[in-house]
Amino acid sequence: MAYLREHIRSRAAGYTTLLKFLVVGTIGFFVNQFFLFLLYDTPVVWFLPKAESQADILFVTVGDMRLLIASIVAVEISIVSNFLFHDRWTFRDRQKKPLPIRFAQFNLTSFGSPVISVATINVLTPSFGIHYFISNSIGIVLGMSWNWIWNTQFVWRSRGQPA
Repeated sequence: MAYLREHIRSRAAGYTTLLKFLVVGTIGFFVNQFFLFLLYDTPVVWFLPKAESQADILFVTVGDMRLLIASIVAVEISIVSNFLFHDRWTFRDRQKKPLPIRFAQFNLTSFGSPVISVATINVLTPSFGIHYFISNSIGIVLGMSWNWIWNTQFVWRSRGQPA
């Protein structure tokens, strides 16, 4: 009977962690969308290139430099926001390394998700005319699995989980 109770408790904890992960991801999504709008559609950052300004960077022509810059900055702001929520809420009961190490690991392991997100928005919007909010949403959803695996297996590994 004790085994059954422990098994149910450990499974419920896993689902609770996943639910918290999804809540934080949703908050990060809205943080990302807000800053993307602020940086791309408002005159707050008047010094950025105008929307739909093309530029050649290395061997690639960027269809919208303002969108590229805005999406990169919005992604990094949402990464910082997600880190703070995950560290203090989602994974607070997991192994604790020093804060700068956790933050560096989170940023490094989160690298795949923003690459997916930024590439998605900067391909779907200029090339296919898909609204940037929709393109951004698609990119964020695609990067979520990447983040879950790296966060649970590396940054905030469960106690007793092999390295």
